[in-house]
Amino acid sequence: MPYHEPTILERRAMGSLVRLTLHAPDLARAARPGQAVLVRCAPPESDDPLLRRPLFLAGADPGTDTIELLLAPMERGLAWLAAQPVGARLDLYGPIGAGFTLDGRARNLLLAGAGPAVPALLFLARVAAARAAVVLLIAATEADLTPPPFLLPSDVEYLTSDAGDASLSALLGGAHRVPLPALAGAPVAWADQLFLALTEPLVAPLSTVVRAGRLRWERGFAQAILAGAMPCGFGVCLGCLVETRDGARLRCKDGPVFDLRELSR
Repeated sequence: MPYHEPTILERRAMGSLVRLTLHAPDLARAARPGQAVLVRCAPPESDDPLLRRPLFLAGADPGTDTIELLLAPMERGLAWLAAQPVGARLDLYGPIGAGFTLDGRARNLLLAGAGPAVPALLFLARVAAARAAVVLLIAATEADLTPPPFLLPSDVEYLTSDAGDASLSALLGGAHRVPLPALAGAPVAWADQLFLALTEPLVAPLSTVVRAGRLRWERGFAQAILAGAMPCGFGVCLGCLVETRDGARLRCKDGPVFDLRELSR
């Protein structure tokens, strides 16, 4: 896995989130939406905390040789990372895993998520907006944890909820009215493809919403990042096992993007 020592070019606080823009030419060219990096979150003289933190890329621009990270410094490792100044050098591996797969025939793309993998949806929205209609739905426990709209292309339709992660099911299924011009009915029925950023507790309710909202649920329609630990990033430690219909899979090598049908047992 490629190793990088990118430099922080910009640090910007956005409510309870922090955006870091890093100079990382090789990574900017290689990264795809849905991939992650493993970041060391301790000073060089310390091994505490020992484990690297998996962070999903919020953007990559080969034209400027930059990548973007968007994080909520809710624990001490990420708090250390978020406090690093402009000019500081980071220590990271990546990109990790397989990203999202866009169908070139799809014209209506629905992106929805909650939790630490949400930045991957921002990256995807930027890439996809030039070729399709994109709607992005984000749920969080408070408004300050939702990404600000200026991070997205202007033609992306964007709606957030601060009623908790579980409110994502209501947004996706249309139980709550979604006041977006692109959507005449339930969002999940409108979409040609669905891209999700989830935590484990959201897999079952979101699967129920998709089953209820689609006449057919084709393989590949709903792709989901399942956020969670990736201790080594190489598939050696077996610390990121994900149970699927076809048996255990590794988040770092087989994922982090999975077909939602494989996760819904």
